[in-house]
Amino acid sequence: MATYQLHFRANAALWPTDPQQLLALWEQTFQAADAQIETGAMQAPHFVSSTEGYVLVDADSKSAALAVTARFFPNWINEIDELVPWEQAKEAILGAVRQAASA
Repeated sequence: MATYQLHFRANAALWPTDPQQLLALWEQTFQAADAQIETGAMQAPHFVSSTEGYVLVDADSKSAALAVTARFFPNWINEIDELVPWEQAKEAILGAVRQAASA
């Protein structure tokens, strides 16, 4: 299983300007996200502004991570990046550089 970092941003063009509708959208968004957090589908959500943030998803594939985010589209736009654990990245990078250095 891989860990994916999701960078989410509000698709502001689709958000309502009416305060009551905006409140309803935020309540629905937080309710849906809380459900994903409670099941363990999403972990460690953080906002960097009121319209943007990051969350971690453990999934068998990028497609599976994408499925977690689908319920938030089109109001949220997501960028999904697979995170490579430190030890695996270190081995891969050092292995490639060592091979190039010995050539």
